[in-house]
Order: sequence, then structure tokens, then C-alpha cells
Amino acid sequence: MSVMMRTAVVLSGAALAGIGTALYLQDGFSRGLAFAGLLAPGFVALAYGMVRMRERKLEAEAALVENQLRFDMAFAGARCGIWDWDLTANRVYWSSAMFDMLGLRQPSKRLSPAEIKSLAHPDDAHAIDEIIGAASRASRSYDTVFRLRHADGSWVWVNAKGQVWGGGRMAGERLVGITIDITEQKLAEAREHEATDRLVDAIESIGEAFALWDHDNRLVTANSKFAEFLHLPVDRIAPGTTLEQVMADAGIGSDWPRAGGIEESVWEIRLPSGRWLQISERPTNSGGHVNVGTDITPIKVQESALTQNKSALEKTVRDLEASRLKLQHQARQLVDLAEKYAAEKTRAESANRSKSEFLANMSHELRTPLNAIIGFSEMMETGLFGPLGSPKYQEYAHDIRSSGQHLLELINDILDMSKIEAGRMTLEKQATDLSTVIEESLRLVSGRAEIASVKVLNEVGELPQVEADKRAIKQVLLNLLSNAIKFTPAGGTIRVRGGADESYIALAVEDSGIGIPAHALPKIGRPFEQVESQHSKRHKGTGLGLALSRSLVELHGGTLTIESTEGVGTRVTFTLPL
Repeated sequence: MSVMMRTAVVLSGAALAGIGTALYLQDGFSRGLAFAGLLAPGFVALAYGMVRMRERKLEAEAALVENQLRFDMAFAGARCGIWDWDLTANRVYWSSAMFDMLGLRQPSKRLSPAEIKSLAHPDDAHAIDEIIGAASRASRSYDTVFRLRHADGSWVWVNAKGQVWGGGRMAGERLVGITIDITEQKLAEAREHEATDRLVDAIESIGEAFALWDHDNRLVTANSKFAEFLHLPVDRIAPGTTLEQVMADAGIGSDWPRAGGIEESVWEIRLPSGRWLQISERPTNSGGHVNVGTDITPIKVQESALTQNKSALEKTVRDLEASRLKLQHQARQLVDLAEKYAAEKTRAESANRSKSEFLANMSHELRTPLNAIIGFSEMMETGLFGPLGSPKYQEYAHDIRSSGQHLLELINDILDMSKIEAGRMTLEKQATDLSTVIEESLRLVSGRAEIASVKVLNEVGELPQVEADKRAIKQVLLNLLSNAIKFTPAGGTIRVRGGADESYIALAVEDSGIGIPAHALPKIGRPFEQVESQHSKRHKGTGLGLALSRSLVELHGGTLTIESTEGVGTRVTFTLPL
């Protein structure tokens, strides 16, 4: 552009010179031509000067734009923005770096104070008012910290500093200054405060006295235990207090260890209060040191007591040694007794097995003569081959048969119990209908129940079949029913009840008989155990019925339990797995 203007000026000067020369050749010399000849160079020089002035203006404007860009780039790199607040027009100019700081696009118009307040944090709106009030303060300046909302919703901490400008050729007063992004500084301060709070909490939570001293032996920080151990109020251990002053206030003086080593050291000191402290000192990288004090007063008291009672302790040690030797002797005796007990137990178990095996093997020898006695006595009682003569013989034959049957029942129980103890009892399990077994058992004891004037009720509902030895289950029921009839007074009631769940069938025989005393319940169910009472003395037995029943139930994988209240009745329940 400037080249074209210069060319136009040169061409204009050349044209004026050509026109003057042509007029001179045509009309000759004249005053007008001479005057025109004098003015033409002046006009050409003036035009050239105006061209140069425009060129310099454009160069100045370009330099200004370039300087402004450099200025904005420098402020943007330093996270700074420029404020120019026209107090008269109440409008604010923000540099582009200011908008970049908040992630905003620079608008075409200047901002109003209300728009700036809308960007400020609700808790920091007073900072904007503080900036406005700078014009009325004597210092005519402002320096405040507040938060502005970023485009992403976060908050940017800024430090605004400036001065009121006005007077001279300025039309009004203006607030001109810079705003610096101090978000990182604030976050670092927050992290520092958080770390400091955690450190203080950690120091306070320990049970020892803690004190940190700088390289000049001035207190940096200490916990409450430190003040407690030294019997000092908290205000006497304020940061900056010298070690000498703290120890003088505590009455310790020079007894407290002083820094000077490069390795950890440990001392023990006694405080004026009588408390003993173990002081651990460790140097820090900054030239200071850390003291950690542990209360070892109980240990010192124990040490003193141990020293004072040395002779008593020695005597105690001798007594303990003697006791140890005595205990060793007793232990050897116990070992001998245990070995003898084990030998006797083995001998007794062997004898019991021999007894059981003997009785099991004697089954035929014992039952055969009894069956003959019972058979012959029955024949004599019925007079199968004619009358015996005297009626007394028939009575004797009846007694012989009754006694033989009773003896056979007892021997059968003993033999069955012996088989179980010898491990020779085998079950013949098959699908068994318990309802049928119960009905058969009730029919077998119905005669005894009528004689005893006892009512027997079957309250068992429908039950599923179970894999069991029918003869063994019937024997269990007969034993339980016989006991119930035997120990239930005339007019009493016996109930047979049952139920089933997913795993077991439970059958119970309940009576309203004499019951069993509480002290005797633990013995019931052991072989040959009986509960002595006036009623039981009238009904003799071996005491094997319940023991045999329990053993048969347990061979099936079930359990047998007895519940009884003296004078109320007894309930015997046994279970069989499905």
C-alpha cells in the first residue's frame, strides 16, 4: 500500500513537471508559470510527507498490536489477567488472559459489576465490593483474594491487586490492576493444612510424650502428653519456646537430654513429680531433634521392689524349685497310675467281652432245658395224659411254668444284651410298616393291660414305611409298653404317639404312672439299673429292658430319650431315620 502511494506521488510530481515544461514551450515564460513552478515542488513534498506519516502510523499500530499480543501471552503464561474498571461508566475491561483463566470466550462488550459478581463464589461476593470501595479508601488501592467460577463448574482462586487512577487528562477514575491465578497455591495450602492436621492427630493419639525442636533448640510442636508428663500448662509449651525455658518451668533444668549426636540416643530421667521417663532422642535432617518420652515408672517401681526383696525372691525361687521337683514326682506317680488304670481297664474290657461272648455262646445250653421245663410243666398243668391227683400238684405245675417263662424272658434279654455288647447282633432290615408293628405290639400287651386295669390308646396317625428290623422294633415297643403298664396304677392311661419329618420318624410311649425321680433319670437306660420304690419292688426285673431298647434303637441309627416327672408320668421317645 505504501509503495503504491509513493509511486502515485512520484508520478504526480513528474506530471506537474511535464505540464509546466509544455506550457513554457507553448506560451513562454510568465508569472503564473513561474508561481506554478514554485508551488509544484512544495505540493509534491507535502504529499510525500503525508505518505511517510501514514506509513509511520501503520508501523506504530502494528508494533502496538504485536506488543499487546506479547503482553497477553506473557500474562497468560504467568496465569495473570488485567482489570480496567471505569468507575464513571461502571464497566470493566478484562484482558484475554483473564477470560482464558476462566475458560470463557471474550465477549464483544465490556462486563458489568453484576456480571462479575455472578461469576464470584457466593461466599466471596464481598471481595468485589471491596474492590469497588478502593476509590473511597485513603490508600486508593485494593488487594483481595476470592474465587471465580470456571466454565467447567470448578472454582478458580485469584488474587486481585490494583490502584485507583484518575485526574489529568483522564475523564474519570479507573481501577486498574492485575489478577493472579493462585488455585495451585490454595490447593497446596489445603494439602499442607490437611497433612499438618493428620500429623497433629497422630502425635496426639500416641501414648508417649512427643516434642520436636529446631536447630536452635526452640520448640516446633509437642503433644498434650508432653505437657502432662512435665506438669506444665499447654500455653507454656507454645511453639518458639526455648528448650531451656521449658525445662526451667518444669523444674528439670539440665537433666533433660540436649541435642548434639548424629545417632539416636536413649536416657532415663526422674521428674520432680517422682515419675520416671525414658527419653529417646533422634536428630532431624534440618539440624533439630525429636524427643519421645515413655513413662517407665511402673517398671522402675518393680525394679526397686525386686531389688529390695532379693532374698524373698531367692527363697521363692527355692520354694518353686522344690515345688517343681514335687510336681515332677507327682507327675511320675500319675503316669504310673494312668498306666495301671489303662491295664486294669483293658483287663476289665477283656473280661466283659469274655462274659458277653460266654453268655452269647450259652444261648442254646440255657434255653433248651428251660423250654423243656416250660413244656413239661404246661403238659402237667393241663393234664394232657390224665390228672395228677392232688389239686396242689396242678398249682405247683402252674408256678413252675410261670417261673420258667419269666426266667426265659430274663435270659433272652441277657443274651440279647450280651450279643449287642459282643458286637454279634445283626439286624435284618426290610421295608416295615410301623402302624402294623404298633398294632401287633398292642395286641400282645392287651391282656396285661386288662389285668392291671390300665387303658392303652393308639394315637399314631399314618406313617411312612421305614427300613428297619421288624422284630427289634417290636421288642422295643413291647419293652416300653410293658414298663408303662407295670408302673402305671389302676385306672391310668397309656398313649402311643408318633410323627415324621423329612429325616426321622419319632414314636413315643406316654403313661400317667408313678414317674421317675429327677436324681434317678441319669441311671435309667444303663444295663441292670433299676429305680428302687415301693411300686418297683412288687415288679421284679433285670433292669435290661430300657438298656436293650436303647441299644436296638441306636443300632438303627436313632436315639432314645426319657422324660419323666415323679408322680405325673413318663414319656419315652425313640427315633428311626428315614
